[in-house]
Amino acid sequence: MSPRRRSPEATEVLRRELVQVAHAIVEREGPSGLTMRSLAAEAGCAIGLPYKVFTDRTELVAEVIAAEFDRLRAQFDALVADAGSRTVGANLARWSQLLLGSPVVGLAHEAGDDPRLADAIDAAAGESGVIGALELTVSAYLAAEKGLGRIAPTVDERTFGFLIAGAVHNLLVAGSAYPRPTKRQLEGMLRTVAETLARRPEA
Repeated sequence: MSPRRRSPEATEVLRRELVQVAHAIVEREGPSGLTMRSLAAEAGCAIGLPYKVFTDRTELVAEVIAAEFDRLRAQFDALVADAGSRTVGANLARWSQLLLGSPVVGLAHEAGDDPRLADAIDAAAGESGVIGALELTVSAYLAAEKGLGRIAPTVDERTFGFLIAGAVHNLLVAGSAYPRPTKRQLEGMLRTVAETLARRPEA
């Protein structure tokens, strides 16, 4: 008797579960720790099972990155809702760490050597809207803070949204040779930006 095939619904559930397991592996061990074998071991399933759900590691990585894009996009809305709480610098730093602290950033760098993965990442980014939301989120947050009087009324939130989002995006895509600030240094830079935005022009 041949084994019963999984329904499309059951396969999709399994797919999502394996993506979550893969995310945990990357978070704990880094991108190099994610293999189809390590995924099977972590999930407690047969070595061949991941291959019944994903064509290969490239497809798995693309799914992990797509899921992370969706998670980040949902988190961006929280930044705008945080207007008026903590400090402007602290909120901007928290937003930047959502991106820079994501465990799947290293996976995205693999796209440089894998055109198929690069295409899949581009498609996932477009579907989630995460790239366009980088600038729009910061701009909307600064506009909200301006409305609350916590930054100067003369501040052009779109200009600063573009500059802040662009700087963080540059750190995301830059290679390891790029001189990166530490987390503490970046937080200090964003506090300085926030203090500058709060200043009123002299009469």
